[in-house]
Amino acid sequence: MNSQQSICLATAVLVLGIVGAPVRAGESTVNPTGTWKLTIVTTNNQSQPTAQTLKLKLDGATLTGTLSYNVGPVVSGKARTSELPITEAKFQGNEISFSFTHPPAVGKGPNADYHYQGSISGDTIKGTFTTEWTGQSRMRDWEAKRVNE
Repeated sequence: MNSQQSICLATAVLVLGIVGAPVRAGESTVNPTGTWKLTIVTTNNQSQPTAQTLKLKLDGATLTGTLSYNVGPVVSGKARTSELPITEAKFQGNEISFSFTHPPAVGKGPNADYHYQGSISGDTIKGTFTTEWTGQSRMRDWEAKRVNE
């Protein structure tokens, strides 16, 4: 190998080290880890801010997190919130899905089950969720924006 070939080889190694190795099939360059503020799209296609905050953590192939939501009215500028774990969380490529169960807001009764699915693009997740409660099912659109921490 002459000196010119050595320089070319060294440059190629340096460039690959800076740029990084290509993403292998099945790996994602998207990372859902962080805090996300949710917006629910109503039946008349208007977005309504919610007091829901989704916190996600991806550790290897394991996705965990919590969903916080208001459990009562705002009194003196403060609302009571509850934070519960998400379950059945999956993340592959840019697709995310998870479930969330919360107890009735007042009194006794069955829990409501929510099943979320969506796609992450940059700092936005868009998708749908299905609510199952007392034998009825309802689907809505949701969107979440990453909070800069």
